[in-house]
Amino acid sequence: MTAPSHMLQEALEAPARLETLLAADAGLYAALATQLSAAPPKFAFTIARGTSNHAASFAASLIQRHLGRITASLAPSLWTRARAELEVEGALALAISQSGSGPDVVETTAMARDRGARTVAIVNDAGSPLAAVAEHVLPCHAGEETGIAATKTMLATLVVVARLVARWAGDEGLEAALGRMPDAVRRAQSLRWGPALVAHLAEAPACFVISRGPNLAIAQEIALKLQELAGLPALAFSSAEFQHGPKALLSRQHPALLLPAAGWVGAEADRLWDEAQPAQLACIGTTPGLEAPEPLHPDLDPILGLAAFHPALDALARARGHDPDRPPKLSKVTRTL
Repeated sequence: MTAPSHMLQEALEAPARLETLLAADAGLYAALATQLSAAPPKFAFTIARGTSNHAASFAASLIQRHLGRITASLAPSLWTRARAELEVEGALALAISQSGSGPDVVETTAMARDRGARTVAIVNDAGSPLAAVAEHVLPCHAGEETGIAATKTMLATLVVVARLVARWAGDEGLEAALGRMPDAVRRAQSLRWGPALVAHLAEAPACFVISRGPNLAIAQEIALKLQELAGLPALAFSSAEFQHGPKALLSRQHPALLLPAAGWVGAEADRLWDEAQPAQLACIGTTPGLEAPEPLHPDLDPILGLAAFHPALDALARARGHDPDRPPKLSKVTRTL
């Protein structure tokens, strides 16, 4: 039997790391939530790149739904390249970076703080440059991650986001569910994709990953990981947006992986299912060989879906002849300006 990749070994550390995360920093979350409730931000914006930008998309979905604050993604280049006169006073700036070292994210966060935004950094390295420039720091406690692909750090980042929103919104149900996350992630990681699906994707020249709501961020992350580790060109779409043109490309050569999302993926997914042959559309929880993780909470189930994907990614990368520990042309920290 082939030994698990280093990538997968690090991913499987996530449950233990989440236990540490959830036991730490209660005072940080309480103090920040008190400030945000006492002086609610006019709006919120995120500052992130790559995998962290997918976590930011997840954060935006939760903040808008639970707190009613419009949340947008701010492209760092609007400041680092264009020097746009951005009016951010009174806003919440949520900067996300596992390494905390990306120059453009650091510089943009410093600008936001200088211009009167309340800055919060979610980082795995509490001693990073990003942590140094932010007003508030929420550590991920994921431990050192040396694999190029962000796995346990991404899962931890998503849990930090959910924990912040739960405390800010005073959502006791979400907070209680977070306490059960480590065991839920362990169960999700025990799932495996069926060999027929792995074989199909191993031969596909490209694919789609489709979802909606907070699960769209997970679809984006899965698509990125398929590209960088399995060498599979993959595009993520909202199940609604997919109807506006991209579905014309759906075929056995360009299959789609559908991530269900309770309350979000509705009639448009039903239409896709009716229109597509089973070989073209695989739905987690419905298609044989695609078992869904046991539901925990609507806001946390997307995280469990990503946890279940990491073992499948290891198998698919190998089936496509790729080493998940050595993706070509990539390094652990990407520095952009």
